[in-house]
Amino acid sequence: MTNQQINEIIKALAYGETPQQIADAEGVTVSDVQQVQRDYAMEIDYERQTLRKVGYIHE
Repeated sequence: MTNQQINEIIKALAYGETPQQIADAEGVTVSDVQQVQRDYAMEIDYERQTLRKVGYIHE
């Protein structure tokens, strides 16, 4: 996986997309997405908070 794909996966997870949706969009396996989800949990949370602050997601 490239750094660009990892960054896109982080953003997609922050937006709430499912691992399957992300895997299909990025051309990686669900297992790859789940690994990013584990390895970058803090970054995903930070991205989610940022998206809330700027009004892109409402939870």
